[in-house]
This record gives sequence, C-alpha cells and structure tokens, in this order.
Amino acid sequence: MRDVKSVLNADKIKAVVFDLDGTLYDKRGLKWRMIKRLWWCLPLLLVDRLARGKCWMAIIKTHWHREVYLPAMVEMIGAYQPIRPEALKILDECRQKGIKTAVYSDYGCVTEKLAALHIDPSQFAFLVEAPSLGLLKPSAKAARKVVEMLEVAPEETLFVGDRDEKDGRAARSVGAQFYLLRD
Repeated sequence: MRDVKSVLNADKIKAVVFDLDGTLYDKRGLKWRMIKRLWWCLPLLLVDRLARGKCWMAIIKTHWHREVYLPAMVEMIGAYQPIRPEALKILDECRQKGIKTAVYSDYGCVTEKLAALHIDPSQFAFLVEAPSLGLLKPSAKAARKVVEMLEVAPEETLFVGDRDEKDGRAARSVGAQFYLLRD
C-alpha cells in the first residue's frame, strides 16, 4: 500500500474527502463511554446501533438522537477521543499543496465534532452529512454529489477513511481513489 504523501504527490490529487468518525479521531472506547453516559436510555441506544440499516433515517430525525445522543457524543469526543496524527498529517499536506478538502460523514454534528477536536471547520471547502444527501455511505449517488460539490473529476479525488466497506466502497463507486487509515 502506498503512503498518502506519495499518492498526493504522484497522482495529481486536487481534492481530498475526509470521513470524520474514526478517521479524524480515534473512536476506540467511544461506544463504552456513550453507554456509561447514556445508561438511562440504553434501550434507545441499542435501537440506534441496530437500526443503521433499514430505519436509520427515521431515527436521525428524532428528538432523542438530535438533542441527547449527538450532544453526548460531541462531549465525549472532545473529552476523551484523541485526534489521529496521520489524519492531521494528511490535512496539513493538503493545506501545503493547496488541495481542496471536505468532510463527508454518515453522522450529524460535523461542525460541533470538529470544534470539540479543535479542528477549524473553515479549513474545509465544505462539510456534508450523508443524511442531508438522502443516502448513507457507500451510496454511489451520494459520493458522486460530494465529488461534484468539490468541482473536480473523480479520478482527481482521494477519499480518506477508516472503513473500506463504507468509505472505500463509496470512493471506488465513483472512480475516486481511497486511502485507508488503519488503527
């Protein structure tokens, strides 16, 4: 596997799309912190975890998800989840080379999570939550919209993520490159 610096140098990448959860920060331990924090609503949390397939879009719209779950997640990320150094190196390399960057996340509160991580959201061309596109990763239609928003060709785009089955598949579905950040 090539390192990202060689990909950014050799392949004429003009835009990099970052996943957020698990890519810009290390999410290990977050699930257990969330359970401890939200023990009183554990049944809802379990439904939330199990529903990511068929009824995730309906759950996202609930008061509980917007007003309880996501704010607690932002708090836990800011307090306990470290930024992934490799992701910051890639972001810095993009900044030095003048490469456009964006965040494409399956989850909400992107601006709030970046702020909790002390990452300035204004350094990205845009932030997009997959639900606002109407589809979750690895949807080719949603990934295509993200590339179009960057105004670059798919082959000039690099997706950076922590899950090949979601982030990588989304990138490949539109002909973009993918860089997997490993734990």
